[in-house]
Amino acid sequence: MAVDAHGGDHGLSATLPAAFAALREDSGIEIVMVGRREDIEAALADTPDASDKALRERLDFHYVESALPMDVRTVTALRKGEGSSLWEAIRLVADARADGCVSGGNTGAMMALGVRLVGMLPGIERPVLMAYIPHASGFTAALDLGANLSVTERQLVQFAVMGSLTAEKVDGIANPRVGLLNVGHEESKGHMIVQAAHALLKEVPINYIGFVEGNDLYAGTVDVAVCDGFSGNLIIKASEGLARMTMSQLRQAFAGSLRGRLGAWLARPALVRMLAGLDPSAHNGAPLLGLRGVVVKSHGHADDKAYMQAILEAAQAARKELPQRIDSLIQQYHLEA
Repeated sequence: MAVDAHGGDHGLSATLPAAFAALREDSGIEIVMVGRREDIEAALADTPDASDKALRERLDFHYVESALPMDVRTVTALRKGEGSSLWEAIRLVADARADGCVSGGNTGAMMALGVRLVGMLPGIERPVLMAYIPHASGFTAALDLGANLSVTERQLVQFAVMGSLTAEKVDGIANPRVGLLNVGHEESKGHMIVQAAHALLKEVPINYIGFVEGNDLYAGTVDVAVCDGFSGNLIIKASEGLARMTMSQLRQAFAGSLRGRLGAWLARPALVRMLAGLDPSAHNGAPLLGLRGVVVKSHGHADDKAYMQAILEAAQAARKELPQRIDSLIQQYHLEA
């Protein structure tokens, strides 16, 4: 796995411990940290796991001169990003020197460089970003989350196929339920594109259950929810905002009085279980589906625990040969855009 050492808000303070944690968690992977030599050497001196010889044997380094800032413009990444840590990490995948790449860097830059360096699978127009929304008993995979603001019906069908395969092969969900996001469950509702996609999806060999609404994502009604990037981005941002507001109000309620603090102490075991289920780090790692290789986006402000999950997610996708499986199914059922 190629890891962009400088990708994300925390840089090496998250990526290097995450790399060692992933090596410890999965004995079948090796990691190449891509970053500036002086920064990596300084971080290694402050990382306790760096003294573990067994882990160090599976950790290599690819040194570069620069790193792209988190707010880099996509056009700047394409024109001036060559030689940066993100560019080189993705290039290792393109050159078949790594089986997958993980970065917490700028999403637009990752997508553009992924398309330019790794390339798209035949018949797929653009990559799609897939992420996970927690519900009461697990997670719902949602795509697209912002890569494609407007889509065609055939692109929605491709998203559904790619999401279904990822849920099955990477996340281990047998016969995943796939739904198409709409303003209602009724067959007559929705604009022309979702209506056309709905008709096409009935003919595709996945477990398509029909239209779903926004509340279904949090109820666990489906394993995979398909939508355009405009809707998906609104959903994921609104979900993050609601989660932050809920946690803030809980803290205020429990800290406001002696009775509140006592209630917090009594409720602590239940709260810990609830928060563990909602912890986004438990399923960090949004794959860019539709590329010829495995490229996984970590959340920009992910800590080392969350970043480790993204590395493990990428390793699983590479083991299952996810791009090749997607290509095979798209071609087999003539779903090219």
